[in-house]
Amino acid sequence: MVKLVKSAVKCYKKKTKKTVGGQKKTYEYNQYLVPLKRSDNLDCSMEVFIIPQKDLEEYITDGEFKEFSSKEDEYQIKLEQYETEFADLEWKHSQLSKTYKELFSKHNKSRRKEKEMEDRIESLESDREKLIHALKAERKLTEKLKLQQQNKNSPPSDQTPKPDEINENIENKDDNEDKDIWAVLKSRLTKKEDEKED
Repeated sequence: MVKLVKSAVKCYKKKTKKTVGGQKKTYEYNQYLVPLKRSDNLDCSMEVFIIPQKDLEEYITDGEFKEFSSKEDEYQIKLEQYETEFADLEWKHSQLSKTYKELFSKHNKSRRKEKEMEDRIESLESDREKLIHALKAERKLTEKLKLQQQNKNSPPSDQTPKPDEINENIENKDDNEDKDIWAVLKSRLTKKEDEKED
């Protein structure tokens, strides 16, 4: 891309003193200066080409600079397209970022709920095991009390079962019964009602 900077060449005389053959002589020559403005945006030590205005007009009529001018327009159009695409991509990126944050938040909430459910299930399993053990112990105690009550009410006989046999019968009974906690509770309640009726 060619950048045109308009300026005027300024000339001034410069004098130099030199000693030639033992004599001091003064030489005078033209010094040229092309002043530039800050708005021209040229860097220090930048190399530039200076074309006189009359030659520039010839280049423009020959069409050389017209080609550069058309390319500049083409670059400007492409730049505008890129800027539009970039703005569109930035908008899409912001939308995707927002969606990602929402999904990440939902994912964290579902993970927390899942962890809470797992902890709750573990707690319920632990409570269930404790209840089963407590019911087994309660049943054993109830069976022993029933046997003791029957032994008190019935006259002694030679065929009274031994305490070891009673314990074995109770253990076998416990192993054969259903492990379901609700069934155990139901049988426990019916046994208590039978005791009350006796």
